[in-house]
Amino acid sequence: MNRRLLLFFICLTSVYVAGNAQNKMIEMLKSDLKSAKHDTIRCSVLDQLIEVADEGEWQKYNEQMMQISLKNIGLKPQGRELKVFSKYYATALHNQGIIFSEQSDDDKAVEFFNRSIDISKKSGNKNEIAISLQAIAQIDIRRGNNTKALNQLYECLKIFEEVGDEIGIADVHLSIGDICFLQNDYHRAIEHHKKSHALYIKNKYEVALSTINFKIGVDYNALKDYSRALEYLQKSIDLIESSDYGVNSVAYLNIAQIYIYQFRYDKALEYALKGLKISESMQNKVEINHGHIVLSKIFKLQKKYGLSVSHAEEALKIGQETEHPAEISMAAKQLYDIYTETKEPEKANRFHQLYIETKAILDNQESKNALLEQKLKYEYEKKELINKAESEKKLVELASENQKRNLLKNIWLIVFGSVLVLVSVSVFFVYRNFKQKSVITNQKNNLLKQKLLVSQMNPHFIFNSLNAIQNYIFKQDSLKAGNYLTQFSELIRMILDFSRKDYISVESEVKLLNTYLELQKLRFESKFDYQISVDEKIDRETVHIPPMLAQPFIENAIEHGIFYKKEKGRVDVRLYYERSLLVYEIEDDGVGMEEAMKLKNKLKSSYESLATIITKERMDTLNEQSKSDIEIEIIDKKNNTAGDSGVKVKFVVPFKEI
Repeated sequence: MNRRLLLFFICLTSVYVAGNAQNKMIEMLKSDLKSAKHDTIRCSVLDQLIEVADEGEWQKYNEQMMQISLKNIGLKPQGRELKVFSKYYATALHNQGIIFSEQSDDDKAVEFFNRSIDISKKSGNKNEIAISLQAIAQIDIRRGNNTKALNQLYECLKIFEEVGDEIGIADVHLSIGDICFLQNDYHRAIEHHKKSHALYIKNKYEVALSTINFKIGVDYNALKDYSRALEYLQKSIDLIESSDYGVNSVAYLNIAQIYIYQFRYDKALEYALKGLKISESMQNKVEINHGHIVLSKIFKLQKKYGLSVSHAEEALKIGQETEHPAEISMAAKQLYDIYTETKEPEKANRFHQLYIETKAILDNQESKNALLEQKLKYEYEKKELINKAESEKKLVELASENQKRNLLKNIWLIVFGSVLVLVSVSVFFVYRNFKQKSVITNQKNNLLKQKLLVSQMNPHFIFNSLNAIQNYIFKQDSLKAGNYLTQFSELIRMILDFSRKDYISVESEVKLLNTYLELQKLRFESKFDYQISVDEKIDRETVHIPPMLAQPFIENAIEHGIFYKKEKGRVDVRLYYERSLLVYEIEDDGVGMEEAMKLKNKLKSSYESLATIITKERMDTLNEQSKSDIEIEIIDKKNNTAGDSGVKVKFVVPFKEI
């Protein structure tokens, strides 16, 4: 999901993921970024890092994503690659707009949001268009351009409904509710905020729940419904304190205001000072302004008028610098209230006049009419779409009725169509025969999947693995025991997951084989080394192959080749293109097939790898489905090169590009 701009100038609760879970995720993504071999994968990882990285860090990742995507667009790719890199470039431009918006450089922010929209239009990414359009609307709200903002928000609403983005729909209702609040239409503000609240809960969008509860509480407080106000405001605090999320400056300021409503001024002051300190470190002028307003309210309630005036004047100064009517209005109202209480009418009148002027910008009749107009237009267009769909349905029904009448009129043709009936019967039996074969093939595939799962989960391997873990525990080698147990559980999870799928990505296959080989290496106490090589031409994410085709041959290489070797062995797994074919190659330097058979007979072992048998059956089924002739080539290296030992297995792999 793209990083979305949610600037709510009344009161906002923003949360960032924190704690151990977040740190582990960041480290894992950083590792993925280092190992990524394709720019599509790099952009995907960077996009995720932007979502979870701390302030000051995500901006660097965004710059990297912008450079990589722009470089690839310059290479003039076609089809899917062009769409993918255009998406990431549009996202990076949008994020850059957020950076400028947080610095109160609104003109620069709008420039980048519009550039993002232009790229998204060319690539057909409607959702990204709506997200950037909504960000521009938020800036227009801050500037007091409510009419323009409402036009943009309802345009966003149509797009989000078309693409089915319920979080986007909820964000739009939240913003419209904020405009209604500024217009003192508190009932309509609650209506929109509650729509937003319901969609956030439905989609389990926990990041926004504290925000929306706070806003509904503020709405009820404005209506003087204090019991409901405190109910929602308390929910906001409880959500922050009971969740795994941390808080930023605005969240602290919102909590401070809740404590003001509860007359707990010392607690309110504590949180307000924390919020102001963080916002100053981030140089976010809008949040600094809010911090001074909240502190001014607290000091006024404590009768510390000097401090109250000082903070209110600082808020007014910042509001005038950023030219935001909402901030100027709040600061002017606060100064008016202070000077009214301290009985200084001349100063009170001056700030009351400023408050009236700026409030008029936010609370003008044009924007109220625009709200009603846009709502009626939206509902009319929605009704038109429904009517159009119903009309089309009626036309289809009429056409169907006409076809029936024509059929009745021409029923005498049935007599002369007896031959066609015979043909139809023949086709039916051919089709039924084909369908039966298809059912048998599907049953065979399902049976093979079950057999494959059983072969991968064979008790011998599980017992040896658990025994190895137990030995490490007895030796008090907790690090190795922990590593072995982690890899063993990960392998079991992947086997259970992949055995249900017909095809998995090359990246997933490599991860499975790497985990399996690491476990075998631990089990045999580093008796062998291994390497998994994937042709650079292969896109690991988009190329998909049947899972676990190579694993049985790797198992044979270790169990029957390396196991009997006195020296340290080696296993090489290669996946590469050979002309237009995808080829798997498994090679070991063990004792070889002939020597392995001798030792096997000497030990009187009748064991034959179940997984190898099942893999051959799978190959036969794949040949049947693709009408190809895929064979497994097994070479005893001793027969090709004197003095060489080991076995090389080579076979063609069916693949799909997704």
